[in-house]
Amino acid sequence: MPSQLTSGTWRPELEGAVREFAATDSARRQFIGDIVLPIQREATKVGQFPVLCKENWRKLIDTSRAPNGAFNRGDFNWKFTNYACVENGIEEPVDNSTVAQFADVLRLEEEAAIGADYIIRLRHEKAVSDAVMNITTFTATNVAVDWDTVATSTPLVDLDAGVNTLEDQLGVPRQALSLILPRSKWQALRRATTVLATLQSWSSGISGPESIRLGVVKDYLDVKEIIVGTGSYDSADEGLTQSFSQIWPSRYGMLALLAPGEAAPRQTLCLGRTVSWTWPSSADVSIETYDSMEIDARVVRARQFTQEFIQSSFAGYLMDLDALS
Repeated sequence: MPSQLTSGTWRPELEGAVREFAATDSARRQFIGDIVLPIQREATKVGQFPVLCKENWRKLIDTSRAPNGAFNRGDFNWKFTNYACVENGIEEPVDNSTVAQFADVLRLEEEAAIGADYIIRLRHEKAVSDAVMNITTFTATNVAVDWDTVATSTPLVDLDAGVNTLEDQLGVPRQALSLILPRSKWQALRRATTVLATLQSWSSGISGPESIRLGVVKDYLDVKEIIVGTGSYDSADEGLTQSFSQIWPSRYGMLALLAPGEAAPRQTLCLGRTVSWTWPSSADVSIETYDSMEIDARVVRARQFTQEFIQSSFAGYLMDLDALS
């Protein structure tokens, strides 16, 4: 049930408790959204974001100048795309009778804040996945052979095609590119016959797919990193038997140039960012509380203002890993 519109009290100490918990929480380690589209904090809810003008950069221009002559001029410029952060929030009531029973209001508030924060981050992960694995924004290229057909799939050939495209478009080396995969296709990749045979020739310690680790395959593909989306959510209605769905769709993978973290400048050439409005606090997810007489409870509210923003679509190479299916 939606709450009434009520002003809350900002609780930075609860935000700190959530951060401390999240630092060691295994469940949150499944989330890759902040790696794929790192946070970009903005002081305004609505504004403009700089985007490199693809058509006017990396042109080979004559830069020679004759004595007393004029300099040639280029047209390297930026265009600006509008962003508008959308609010997402959830509330967790802490019943006053429960507080009286356990006489530990701060602990109960912390537990409610941790739970609410997780719900917000789960939504954010889904929003990043929807923005990135998007066949409207990106044109998906079919791989040569379905990656699930591990006996004949050719992952390195498929990656080489993407690398060639991005190296030409972006002017960056292969080793700067990240491979984003859903869980099922990562598992198929390390079972691929061509991958396994090559890695076994590298090391006698690799006896089968179960002994292949992420870093080894990264070295084989010669990319910066492999990022695997393993997050899931319960898609069943409340009260029904749980039915889990993967957040990152099993059909698609992407090779992309990602921003190197939150500290990257706004002008960084990259796939995209999560624009985050720094109100009412600069935390990724702000925590507030208020008292509700209607339900006789302290209500803990988590809220976030973001737009999951594709900054340069030409910095991503989307692959249909199910080939022609």
